[in-house]
Amino acid sequence: MAKFRLKMLPINLVALIGLMAWGTSASSDSAESAPSPSAEVELICHTDNPAECYPKVFQATDEFQIVHPDQDLPIGLHVRLNVYTGVKEAKINVPDELDPSLEGLPVDSSVVVVERDEAEEQIKIPPNAPAYEPAGAIKKPKSADAAEGSAFYKSLSILKRGLDTDGALEMLEDISHDIYYGLKIAEDYETVRSLFCLSTVLIQPSDLEEPLLRRARLATLTLSSTLQNNPTALASIEAHWPKLAPSFCGEDTRRPPLSPGIFTLFRPFPYTHTNPPAPLTKARISLLTGLLKSPLFRTAFLSPLTEGSNGTGASHILRILTTAASSDQDEEEWAQTQRRAAVLLLDTFLDSDMGAALGEWPRPGQAQLDDGECAALFGGGNGSEAQKGQGREEECVDWLVRGLSERYKLDKGHWSHELWRGVKGARKAAGRGEKVDL
Repeated sequence: MAKFRLKMLPINLVALIGLMAWGTSASSDSAESAPSPSAEVELICHTDNPAECYPKVFQATDEFQIVHPDQDLPIGLHVRLNVYTGVKEAKINVPDELDPSLEGLPVDSSVVVVERDEAEEQIKIPPNAPAYEPAGAIKKPKSADAAEGSAFYKSLSILKRGLDTDGALEMLEDISHDIYYGLKIAEDYETVRSLFCLSTVLIQPSDLEEPLLRRARLATLTLSSTLQNNPTALASIEAHWPKLAPSFCGEDTRRPPLSPGIFTLFRPFPYTHTNPPAPLTKARISLLTGLLKSPLFRTAFLSPLTEGSNGTGASHILRILTTAASSDQDEEEWAQTQRRAAVLLLDTFLDSDMGAALGEWPRPGQAQLDDGECAALFGGGNGSEAQKGQGREEECVDWLVRGLSERYKLDKGHWSHELWRGVKGARKAAGRGEKVDL
């Protein structure tokens, strides 16, 4: 017979008549010693064999006996139940009787749940069973009507053909919040490519009030919403990546392919001293947050974006954190962008409570320059002087983040302090850097 372990599951059982528990089955000797029913007792017989008959009303003794499903059970008995097999046993209830199998367990007002051995708990998966899908089947919402579906697919067609782009983007951004339509967007390669091309367009200072910026932001928000709590959509975009990554958008030779363009938040050309627009950058950071849940995109994000450079997607995040607002930017809106960039690093790489991929960033094995070298490159980590170190932020991660924490030391709630603790914790876990009290 399999062995069992006892575990307590406390609940209020004031209304329960007896304690329900499972121990070992009644011994065959006990069963044989049970008295035979008298001739006047109504019997239940399912076969022609009289030995297999049993009383309609359960006849209790001082030993546990199996209670058949169709037997009537008198009240006031001591009953126990195997919650896995459903086998029920009962006997005469003896007040204050101690059950040796429950010794040491607080059984008052409790149900004792018996766990099977691990071997018994293993589920046998039938041959050729479909792979487990945690997201489950994603069904079309019941509220959707024919007109909605028609408008959605019409918008997809319009976007891919480049006709009424503004109207199509508005419709797609609005409906992409629905997990079903978000998945349909992600499954269509041409739609995904069109959205990424619009999202990564090179914005000139003269375009800040133009439809180009608005379209870029709507396209980015659509992709971000598509990935929101939708792992199946992320898997679809992963499947497109081998074809998507090397593709170019339009005829502008200054634009890089979509990889690394998706991770390039600051443009190295032609306006290196101008910050990207805050509304679009915030949207692109939200999109990156969704993409970086995938190991595939984290690898691309942490890889050098251009040949011969150490600059990565994380380098661009660090530039956002350490660059002050441009003269034509709203300082508060840029501060919100910086905070969102810091949260991306924390949630993706440093905070285990948020499901971060620990040990991936700061990049293991990436040598750090000394303080003097970093100061020479970044000129205090702010303003246009910091452009000298463009692409080398990964070599000064500790110096840059520590400098931010020191700059805002009077603001105890500033995001820089949590980010610096995270970086120190990563260094400590990797066996590098001084031992600090986190």
